Amino acid sequence: MDIIKTKKTPFYKKKAAVFSVAAALFAGAVYGVTQVDFASATVKRSNLLTAEVKAGEFTIKVSGHGVLAPRDVRWVASNVEGKVEKILMKPGAAVNQGDLIVELANPELKQKVEELQWERTALEAELAALKVSQQTKLLDMQASLLQTKMAYDKANMRLQAEEQLIQKGNATVSRLDYEGSKLTVSQLKETLAIDKRREMQLGENLKANLTAQQARLEKLNKTIERAEFQLASLKVVAPVSGILQAMPLELGQRVSLGSNVAKFAKQDDLIAEIKIPELKASAIALGQSVAIDTRFNTIMGKVKRIDPAVVEGTVQVDVELETPLPQEARPDLSVDGDIIVAKKSNTLFVRRPAFSQAERTLSAFKLVENGRYAEKVAVTYGKASSTEIEIVTGLAVGDQVVISEQSEFSRHARVALN
Repeated sequence: MDIIKTKKTPFYKKKAAVFSVAAALFAGAVYGVTQVDFASATVKRSNLLTAEVKAGEFTIKVSGHGVLAPRDVRWVASNVEGKVEKILMKPGAAVNQGDLIVELANPELKQKVEELQWERTALEAELAALKVSQQTKLLDMQASLLQTKMAYDKANMRLQAEEQLIQKGNATVSRLDYEGSKLTVSQLKETLAIDKRREMQLGENLKANLTAQQARLEKLNKTIERAEFQLASLKVVAPVSGILQAMPLELGQRVSLGSNVAKFAKQDDLIAEIKIPELKASAIALGQSVAIDTRFNTIMGKVKRIDPAVVEGTVQVDVELETPLPQEARPDLSVDGDIIVAKKSNTLFVRRPAFSQAERTLSAFKLVENGRYAEKVAVTYGKASSTEIEIVTGLAVGDQVVISEQSEFSRHARVALN
């Protein structure tokens, strides 16, 4: 019986078959890859914020936060020491000029005023007595002077008569009597001159004493006036009509001289105080237009003052409000301010993407193929505003750009959106 022998396939023929199968698989894989999406990452479209590139007038703004503040703030300080006895108004109340706000108590001051008034009464009586005494002395001096003058005139008449008789050779007048009369007239003449000087000196002395006494009285009157002012200052009143903004007092509290009692401001005369980051403050200038957002209305104004100092990384800008104040406007109301630094016409711009910087070329993701993909492109930015930024190159009008956080897929050149 014949035995059928099976022939074995040579190894080299088996190897060729394996290579053929591998080649077919590789070709199929290449074909499959060409039909597959090249995007290496997928992102939910709902998680992204996009903005459209626009063309037109580009407004460069610098934004900051701040408050409305009174133009004129009045702090009322205590003019006297005392204890808080009554508080008649609380912060936030509308007041008129002269309204009573707080009453203080100081019994010692009231007693001091009474004692000073008694002292003034006594001094006024002393001054009246001094005037009477001076008038009496002056009258006595004038009477003495009159008597001396009368004696002088009488002696002088006698001397002239005796002199005429002697010249006529009349022996009724002796030479001795004549010489005695001459001596008497000379003495009385000297006495009269002395009395006149005494009268003048007495008048000056009396005037000086009266002036000194009146000065004492005037000084006392000033002291009383000051004490009465302090006594009246125990009742603290509003210096202006407006809003009582603050009152750091409590019943029974001891108030020292010069300490603040109340803060007042006019509600209808406000400015805006905006805090601007120091890196953006260099673009601000006086007179620039400002839009103040109160959350309900917009108030237009202009930059009035720029603080020369940087405080905690910000620069304060004071804004003069030019449009009528809305109903919600009041001191310390939080507001946002947009300062218009410049305007550029016929400019491409877009809402600022995250991490975009002015005058830099950076990457951005632009939506392509009807928004199915986001593709990384190089974008050159120009001037930046608070919410928008200028596009120099890299984007065109109508392009949609991702402006939200991109760190999750920023390493990819292309991402799919679903």
